[in-house]
Amino acid sequence: MTIIEEYHFGEYLGVSSYHPYSLNYMEHFHRSFELLFCSDGDAVVKIEKSPYVLTAGQVLLVMPYQTHAIETPRESQLHILVFSPEYIPDFYAKTKDFSLSDPVITIDPSVAKQLYYPLFETDSLYFRKSALYHLLYLFEHQTTLLPVKNQDDILVQLLIYIESHFKEELNLEILSSHVGYSSVYVSRLITDKLKSSFPRLLNQARIRHASFLLTHSLVPITEVAEEVGFQNVRTFNRNFKLLTSLTPKDYRLKHNALFSVPKN
Repeated sequence: MTIIEEYHFGEYLGVSSYHPYSLNYMEHFHRSFELLFCSDGDAVVKIEKSPYVLTAGQVLLVMPYQTHAIETPRESQLHILVFSPEYIPDFYAKTKDFSLSDPVITIDPSVAKQLYYPLFETDSLYFRKSALYHLLYLFEHQTTLLPVKNQDDILVQLLIYIESHFKEELNLEILSSHVGYSSVYVSRLITDKLKSSFPRLLNQARIRHASFLLTHSLVPITEVAEEVGFQNVRTFNRNFKLLTSLTPKDYRLKHNALFSVPKN
């Protein structure tokens, strides 16, 4: 089973870090980049079903939307950074239709020590970006870009299409036509594999983006509703509260530090 990590869809400058010991994690994917640094032991990372061994002193980069799973045969210490494509926009623009011929590179121990703090511990956007670009420079010289192959996993195709077109008047028939299957088959696939439904997946994608706009802008709620694909603010309010337990207005008041005077 492949799972979609909604919380790692990387709205704009989202970034998360983890330091798991002997991690084993099921196949999943998300919109963000994922950087894995191994400081001890070894792990096996399967990207699009292909296994890559990651040993101490090596770094692996997972591209947006690539399915991947992590296994630890014995023991490992990993340091994982999941970051938004918008964090490194020029690199993302150059590579979004490509994959890496070899996603694993080896770095010098002194370089690894130098980059660890800005990658995993700093609060500075620019300091972290400088470390990321240093690593991308190393990837540029140790691997090459290959055109992305057509993904065989229909479920991944469905989820990516929803994330790319949620602002439009999207329905199950349009989605099914895109992947070349009947709407009955696609609906059953979503129910069986994701324990969800097409309307719920679409609303989740819309509400994720709306949450970002409410948190990081002063755009009026009526305009937020339109921006994320809802035809009227009443439907937007109902669906937003259903998924977050808050109205859009209350969500903004709770999460937006810039918001001082209610606009709606």
